[in-house]
Amino acid sequence: MRRLRGKDLLLTGIILRLCLLSGIFCVAVSCNNPGKERLPSGESFGNIIYETNIINRDSTDKWASECLSNFDRKTLINKVFNDLYNRKITPYDYFTGEKISPEKIRKMETEGEFSRENISKIRFEEKWIWDSEKVEMQKQLISMTISYEVFDNEGKSRGQKPIFKLKFKQE
Repeated sequence: MRRLRGKDLLLTGIILRLCLLSGIFCVAVSCNNPGKERLPSGESFGNIIYETNIINRDSTDKWASECLSNFDRKTLINKVFNDLYNRKITPYDYFTGEKISPEKIRKMETEGEFSRENISKIRFEEKWIWDSEKVEMQKQLISMTISYEVFDNEGKSRGQKPIFKLKFKQE
């Protein structure tokens, strides 16, 4: 009887070890790595290019005033130029796609070709992705073009002129 009891204990120990190892294996396999960002999943609708006004020059346009009421244009523009002049971002010519030196842009600014106060539009190029799992829209910024308003001798707006384009890394 004692011998049978020893075999039962031995089998019980083996079964417990197998269950424990199986549990550890299941936990190890099912864990996510929280340090890794999940790539966006979903259906891409391609790239979209659109412009947005960042100044409301028409005081009677209540809609534009409301849309810009929580936007700090001056801080954004100053940060972009500071990062550009400190070579943290690379500006490109909007028309040719060639790199522009920060010195050239600084010269354009100091010689009065444009004023930061007249920067009134940003053109965005984005990739839009619909994620059905999360039921949300994701946007990946591809590029951003900074432009300023050009005025005629009578002070009327003639349109926009791009200063530079910034390109962003794609995943």
